[in-house]
Amino acid sequence: MIDLIQNELMKIFGKMAGWLFMVVVVLAVLIAGIIYLKVEGPEDPNWRQGIETEISNLESQLEQAPDEEGRWIEDQINELQLYLDQNINPDATSNWHFMNDVVTGVGSLVTLFVVIICSSNVAAEFSDGTIKQLLIRPHKRWSILLSKYAATIIYALMMVAVLVISGYLVGLLLFGSGDFSMRIFEVTLEGRMEAQVGPLFFKKIFLYLPGLLMIMTIAFMLSTLFKSQALAVGIGIFVLFFSSTLGGIILMLADKYTWAKYLIFPHLDLTVYALEEQIMEGITMPFSLAVLGIYYVIFISLTFSFFQKRDISI
Repeated sequence: MIDLIQNELMKIFGKMAGWLFMVVVVLAVLIAGIIYLKVEGPEDPNWRQGIETEISNLESQLEQAPDEEGRWIEDQINELQLYLDQNINPDATSNWHFMNDVVTGVGSLVTLFVVIICSSNVAAEFSDGTIKQLLIRPHKRWSILLSKYAATIIYALMMVAVLVISGYLVGLLLFGSGDFSMRIFEVTLEGRMEAQVGPLFFKKIFLYLPGLLMIMTIAFMLSTLFKSQALAVGIGIFVLFFSSTLGGIILMLADKYTWAKYLIFPHLDLTVYALEEQIMEGITMPFSLAVLGIYYVIFISLTFSFFQKRDISI
């Protein structure tokens, strides 16, 4: 099995795309870092005075503001006062702020590239006409397919490692080494919540992995069932870019229809649990993991059972 996995990894890295995608991720992180530096600018050492001045200006506006605008101004004042009370600089920039704010977003690019590699790993064998040569070897079909799947998982983990390492190095170069445990306020569904920036970043990366595994598994299944790289990539991209939108719609339906919360889309992005215990009543991280686990077993079972039985013809 190890030899088969090594052979599949050689196929992945034997093509330019396997290396090119890693280079693109590094370049994307670098470009995002430069943009982040331009947008955020240098850290203001007198941030407390700036916030106090802003609060004074808002209080002056509050005296003459109508009711609806007044409530909005009060919320702004309370939010700014919270930064002062907790001694948290809202404009702080460091390598860990950059990784938490920006590098996690580049994870979508990693997912896209992994989907492309994953789908082509099986579909290319059919389109290139090499599937028969592969299956006449003295290995069981399931072991050949498992080696392909394992190779794509290894490649996905390598891509995540490239993302994290390049993010840290770019952040270190542009923003310097910051306090790993520096406190920040993160916007959540329940409002602003306090967190430590470094641990929060790694928590998001850890929670990103199950969604990555599910999306690549869907692409792998489709490329096996339909022999079509285009279909696998297309649906993988659809799931990637529309899962959050569909998940939000399904969550709204879940208030009315209980069955909606058992659909896969609301559970693909587990990073929402980085600071929240539930995304709505009855939907917690254990529940989301259980739903993903059931779908995972279904997808993997379909993939391997179909590949075992299918008639391979070129």
